[in-house]
Amino acid sequence: MKKFSCLITTLGIIFLTSCSSENSRNSQEVVAPSKIVTPIEESPAHTHNSEAPNHEVKISDHVLAEEGLPKELVCMVNNAYMGKKQYPVQHEGKQYYGCCQMCVNTIQSNRHVRVALDPLTGKEVDKSLAYIAPEPGSTNNGVLFFESQENYLKYMN
Repeated sequence: MKKFSCLITTLGIIFLTSCSSENSRNSQEVVAPSKIVTPIEESPAHTHNSEAPNHEVKISDHVLAEEGLPKELVCMVNNAYMGKKQYPVQHEGKQYYGCCQMCVNTIQSNRHVRVALDPLTGKEVDKSLAYIAPEPGSTNNGVLFFESQENYLKYMN
């Protein structure tokens, strides 16, 4: 049992640090299982750090449109506004976004990261279809996923 606990702890640490270790990647393409995913936009300063999204651009810099925050600027694995375009990930005809290769793989293989619970209703929402809004009080550009703009407005009032 002790060995199993150590293994789980080690795997958890690897998963949590994988996004930040992607900073050294120089390639313009991300190879995903059975696909090539090309970033929408890549710059030398593109960060892949799940613990510290790009704080140069705050969520408040973007006015919430009828569609919510731009989906392509959100890492849907870390549930964080990253401030720059993320890697697009097609899955079952829907478009998701992740900040690094680990997130791309996670989106493709784990259903639980492709869905969230609407904070107002508790109903499951597909992140690719959700109204994405800033998480009130978040210090790390966290976001929430709502079934609709109407649910977001009710939640905020």
